[in-house]
Amino acid sequence: MKKLFLLAFVVLMTLIVLNRQRVYVRDPLATVYRNDVKQSGVEVYINYSNDVLLEKSAQPGAYTLLVQHWNQMPGSPAELKCVRWMACLADADHATTLPLNAGGKYDPRVAMTNREVSFVACDGAKMRIELR
Repeated sequence: MKKLFLLAFVVLMTLIVLNRQRVYVRDPLATVYRNDVKQSGVEVYINYSNDVLLEKSAQPGAYTLLVQHWNQMPGSPAELKCVRWMACLADADHATTLPLNAGGKYDPRVAMTNREVSFVACDGAKMRIELR
């Protein structure tokens, strides 16, 4: 029985290492601010590259938002599989996202470090995510 658990653990860790850009793990210590007001009910997930996935499932105002280093354009992930409150798996290393604002010019002014991600939402709100 121990060998079976060890084998399952090794297989799981191998899959995570091979898909480290696609796997987003929950950061329970992260904090989300909107216009400098702390938001509750927003779950923060990060991957190996510190790309940030925000998920708010409470109504009203539920959303899923992904900000990646490679394009620095906030968007809604096209395909995402999640294990609630633990981890999510994106469709590719550079996840496919749907734009937040289809019409007009939108400059999110994204700033990303290993400790903080900030951007301007399409409605003009200043978003800031503190990673810990």
